[in-house]
Amino acid sequence: MADTHSHAALAAVVNIASDAIIALDDNFRIVRFNRGAEHIFGWSEAEMLGQPLDRMLPMAARAVHRGHMRTFAEGHVDARIMADRREIAGMRKNGEQFPAEASIARVTIDGERTFMVMLRDVSERRRSEERQKLLATAGWVLAASLDVDSTLATIAELPVPLLGEWSLLELLTPDGCIRRAAATHMDPHRHDDTAALVIRAPDQSSPDLPLTSALRVAHESEAQRITDISAWLDANFPDTHSRARAESLGASAVLLVPLRAGGRAIGALHLVRTRPGASHAKEEVHVADQFAGLAALALENARLYQESRRAVRERDEMLAIVSHDLRNPVNAIVMLTGAVLSREVSTEGVEPALMGREEVEAIRGAARQVDGLIQDLQDVSRISAGRLRVERRAVPAGEILKEAADVFEPAMQDAGLQFIREFDDEGLVLLADRHRILQVLSNLLGNAARFTPQGGQVILSTQREEDTLRIAVRDTGPGVAEEDVPRLFERYWQAPRLLRAGSGLGLFISKGIVEAHDGEIGVVSQVGKGSEFWFTIPVA
Repeated sequence: MADTHSHAALAAVVNIASDAIIALDDNFRIVRFNRGAEHIFGWSEAEMLGQPLDRMLPMAARAVHRGHMRTFAEGHVDARIMADRREIAGMRKNGEQFPAEASIARVTIDGERTFMVMLRDVSERRRSEERQKLLATAGWVLAASLDVDSTLATIAELPVPLLGEWSLLELLTPDGCIRRAAATHMDPHRHDDTAALVIRAPDQSSPDLPLTSALRVAHESEAQRITDISAWLDANFPDTHSRARAESLGASAVLLVPLRAGGRAIGALHLVRTRPGASHAKEEVHVADQFAGLAALALENARLYQESRRAVRERDEMLAIVSHDLRNPVNAIVMLTGAVLSREVSTEGVEPALMGREEVEAIRGAARQVDGLIQDLQDVSRISAGRLRVERRAVPAGEILKEAADVFEPAMQDAGLQFIREFDDEGLVLLADRHRILQVLSNLLGNAARFTPQGGQVILSTQREEDTLRIAVRDTGPGVAEEDVPRLFERYWQAPRLLRAGSGLGLFISKGIVEAHDGEIGVVSQVGKGSEFWFTIPVA
């Protein structure tokens, strides 16, 4: 009676245990499969009775495991060793492999030899360890580089595959749009597919496109779990090609994590699971938020480092320009004043003659060059800081154009150029800062006169376009190579094919002035056929 009661109590304990407890006969076939085993492996006891134990192991491990079991059954292995927990890989009914700790013991029950296996699923503990390892690793890996592109790639790669089988990193641009910066997949053979998503990023400045979910979540403070995959695909992959790519990668659940630095949104990270029915646990959401904090800090540090290097570079360029461009006018002033001071008193005691008008004009011209360069540098500083101010008033377009043309007419004649005016004064009124528009025209006409060879043409023309006036300066000069055109309006940049002339600030300043008027500026050029620089100004 007592034995029956003990057996019943033992059976109840075995049945309610959360670990898997499995009894095997002498042929290593299952004779007992408790509820813990059912929960861990997904099979019912009825399905597993009479089945070999290695059915619950990955195919690659079965032969080795059978050898261990035979050796243990024959008594060649110390029972204490097999009783110790050992790490193995288990396999669930759905084919999923998982890490486990298992031990086995030989016992005799009712005169028959029985093997008792106790197995614990440690996948959640292992995932917790890996999540903590991710955060510990992310800190020093992200801090190891201050290169922006390298940091972007690392942010996309580190959480894969722990928090998703593939990832997509998107950043906010200064104009409030989103751009795809990096993507990766756990399968190296799918990297081309994720790279294509980055290359074919949609233009979110288009009013016809929906806002990406990343653009919305970037301003949130916590990660969001997305299960409506169709809506996520619609929002982030509106064109057929990129959607097909994303669908081919697979997506069953998405964790969208905001990146924030210094209290402001800088982007979002998509972490995508592909297994059917997969989801992100609460602990994973918490880890993703922590990782995003480290990633945003690293990205901000890399950006600031890049900006500081650019600032140093620009400072050095500015110093080189100032030292070069100030040398000529300053030398002229020194030489002219030196010549006057070196004049000696005549033998009759007559004081030397005062400077002649030409000498005074030469010194004045040199001083104006110095002042012009200083003004340019001040304008560059204001434009870079977004502080360039224009005082817009109603100004007759004909007056501004005529004034600029009259100023440059003598210079065009001296250079042997045909200067053509293709505009008329019909009373059109601009909403503009007169002085600043003259500055733009001076830069464009000055460049045309400087680079157009003798016998060429320079044409100043206008064209009404809805609520703006398009003003263009066309020349028959050497033109600009196609690869140089995108850089023409950069600060300090000059086409390498042209001789150095001026500080390289004129077009940059012109662009800043035009954009301060809510206008646009551009160039159409072809090597050997000349250039047309144009800009638009609102009509009052």
